[in-house]
Amino acid sequence: MSDPFVQPSSGVPATLVDTPATVARFVSAMPSLLAMLDAEGDVVACSEPWARRFLPDGTDRGPIPLGDGVQADDEGPAVAEALGGSLSFFDLFEDPDDTWRERLTSALQEQAPTRGDVQPLTQPTGTTYWVDWAVRPWRAEDGSARGILLSFTDQTDHHRAEAVRRQVEQRFDTLVDTVSEGVLLMDNNGIFRDCNTAAQEILGRPVDEIVGTRFDDERWNGLRKDGTPLPNVEFPFWRAFIEREAVEGAVMGVYPPDAPPRWIHVNAQPLFQEDRDEPYAVLVCFEDITDKQLKEEALQTSRDLLSSVLSSSLDGIIVFTTVRDEKDEVEDFECLLANPQAEKLLKEACDDLVDCRLREMLPETEETDLLAACRTVVETGEPFEAEVRYATDAIDAWFQVMIVRIEDGVALTLRDISDRKEAARAMAAANAKLERRNRALRDFAYIASHDLQEPLRKIRAFSNLVLEDYGDAVDETGQHYLERMQDAAERMSQLINDLLVYSRITTRAQPFESVDLATIAENVRNDLDLQIEDVNGTVEIGDLPTIEADPTQVRQILQNLIGNGLKFHRPEVPPHVRIEATVEPAPDDLKQDGRLDAACSEMCRLTVTDNGIGFEESHADRIFTPFKRLHGRGEYEGTGMGLAICRRIVERHGGDISAESTPGEGTTFTVLLPVAREASPRDSSSESAPDE
Repeated sequence: MSDPFVQPSSGVPATLVDTPATVARFVSAMPSLLAMLDAEGDVVACSEPWARRFLPDGTDRGPIPLGDGVQADDEGPAVAEALGGSLSFFDLFEDPDDTWRERLTSALQEQAPTRGDVQPLTQPTGTTYWVDWAVRPWRAEDGSARGILLSFTDQTDHHRAEAVRRQVEQRFDTLVDTVSEGVLLMDNNGIFRDCNTAAQEILGRPVDEIVGTRFDDERWNGLRKDGTPLPNVEFPFWRAFIEREAVEGAVMGVYPPDAPPRWIHVNAQPLFQEDRDEPYAVLVCFEDITDKQLKEEALQTSRDLLSSVLSSSLDGIIVFTTVRDEKDEVEDFECLLANPQAEKLLKEACDDLVDCRLREMLPETEETDLLAACRTVVETGEPFEAEVRYATDAIDAWFQVMIVRIEDGVALTLRDISDRKEAARAMAAANAKLERRNRALRDFAYIASHDLQEPLRKIRAFSNLVLEDYGDAVDETGQHYLERMQDAAERMSQLINDLLVYSRITTRAQPFESVDLATIAENVRNDLDLQIEDVNGTVEIGDLPTIEADPTQVRQILQNLIGNGLKFHRPEVPPHVRIEATVEPAPDDLKQDGRLDAACSEMCRLTVTDNGIGFEESHADRIFTPFKRLHGRGEYEGTGMGLAICRRIVERHGGDISAESTPGEGTTFTVLLPVAREASPRDSSSESAPDE
């Protein structure tokens, strides 16, 4: 505030004039708000602006007329007369708490100037002025303080503007604190100067960690929508400042302390002063869209996953929407999208398939009722599945078609089953061929049981008659030939019987049932009592489980294996045969190798061990081949079919048989059989051959 009591040229207090009249003239001539008061506070003189502003009638009285002839001791009456009577400062202005009286009195007593800023000055009319003020005592010729010079600088308009500004700011603060959006005010240095409560909540920081910080401080890290870091210079509010224009609809991520990133939708508006090109601040409004962004990301992830599934699917997938007529009835379907596999299967480009009608895409749909099936799926929501042949100039294939409803349309899935159809056709042909072979085998069994056996029976009968009736007439050589003929006929008959047994393992098999292996083994031992007694042998039976099997065929296995153990014994060593079994989990490697049925979960490991002559390990697989013998007929009797029959039976049961042997020590046969199994085609008996 300028001081009217200081000469501008020197900057030192003005030289006090020697008469009150001179001071009064000086005061009256001043262009500022200046008044001269006596020691009691009465107005002695005032400037024209002061009089016009503060006198009661509000009129301009002009300078107070004081003549040069007025004496020092009678200036008061002259001034009072000029003012129209005594007028005190305290008549012009209210001073309920004596603030102004104390200021004036203090200036007189201390004889020192003082000043103040923006103080209220209220007149009795209620008008209040806001002024900067200064007071200085004026003195008489003898140097004594006679009164006060009082200077005002009117700040009323500025004060009112500040009040309005504060009121606007208060209303603005109230407004921004009531909205759910975050609000930031950033100055032209990039420093945040204000924020509302919502901004603190969204950013996860208190006001003291926001206000006063700069946008590029280390705490402010941003994210782009794709998840990559967003440089601070690309923040929307800084871009608005640099580009001098609003940035709307920007999406960015921010990092609250010790929390996952939050996503915000930002609008930034630069604020300008009149006649200024550079913004003085940027107003930033933003809303928390984290939940929305996460949902969009999840939706996009689902879309990407769906696109990946569609692209990588081995099935052709085509989505159709309904085409309705004027009666709102479905008359056709129009393709919306098709995946790459659909293009490959139909040998049509995706662009050619999209917008194509179902009738055009699959011209045979009406013949196969596929169009009607699509209508039914739309109406009922029930899925449809069928096998459809697709034949065009470019392709002739079979498809497995699955149709499901999707809103007001359908999704049609195509799977190429041409290879399966061809395999089924080939399998049908193979089955027919196999059936012909089985028929031939059954015919052979009939022939073997009737036509082949009949000549052998006659050979044996007539050779017996010759020996009985003409034995004396035939010499010893002839009798030897007849006996050899009878032996050959007997062996031929046994061979035919073994072949019948081998062929009937599948053609005359019985359904599987619960079989107690211990009971079967005991019955076999009883049947072999005479053979056991002849060779002075023993048969030991351990704990055996119950399994699902064909009882007759399991009996055949045990009879052949135990019989072999008794037959192939070492001289002078009584044969000993032991039968044992355990139930074990079925190993995956045996199922993968085909040695066990793939559906088998538990297996029975049945072992038949003897102390006989044994054989070389190199023959371990050969012994299961039909008609294969390791010894001549002169050493051990038999046709070489026993173990072949065992293998055929075990294979029919979905199991495996193997042998381990050491010459001169004995042999162990191991039979693996499923304990329980689901029915399969080979479990049930085929058509039986005619009875003998």
